[in-house]
Amino acid sequence: MVQQISREIISRCKLKDLVAFQKLVEHYQSFAYTLAFRLVCNDDDAKDVVQESFIRIWKHIPEFDSNNQFSTWLFKIVTNLCYDHLKSKKRRNSLSIDDLKSTAFNFLSDKDLEENFVNQNLIQVIESLANQLTPKQRIVFILRDLQDLETDEIADILNMDAGKIKSNLYYARQNIRMQLEKMNLI
Repeated sequence: MVQQISREIISRCKLKDLVAFQKLVEHYQSFAYTLAFRLVCNDDDAKDVVQESFIRIWKHIPEFDSNNQFSTWLFKIVTNLCYDHLKSKKRRNSLSIDDLKSTAFNFLSDKDLEENFVNQNLIQVIESLANQLTPKQRIVFILRDLQDLETDEIADILNMDAGKIKSNLYYARQNIRMQLEKMNLI
């Protein structure tokens, strides 16, 4: 999880201090991009989501409750924008195989090259299968299993109760597991 930025920086941002906001953006930009890219699987779309996220943060930071974690609020904004993007993209039916093929993540350390190659291929297959889930299942799966967030944090980000989070996660995992079994990968 990303390290929290100081409350002083947040307070200065609330007063529309551009230097403080620049520090905030620099601190969280790669964190926001990683999440957005994992959700939308497209570099340009992820950059657009991150840019829109920080625009919204700038506009609404005076409303941010400093008693809460900023990273949770950022997660919520990025995730909601990604969810809207995915719903819109699904309506346009523009998610193509090329989008899936262009998805590449670097999750693994450089242990053993052969094991790394096999694991990387399996991760790419899982990510491709995750892209075929419903937008809600996909977001829950990515936040829980790829971003390693806790259920209560995901519930806060998505404004869903824990039962719905667990249900969506169960069906997402079940769907991915069935597909992996069909491919004889597990």
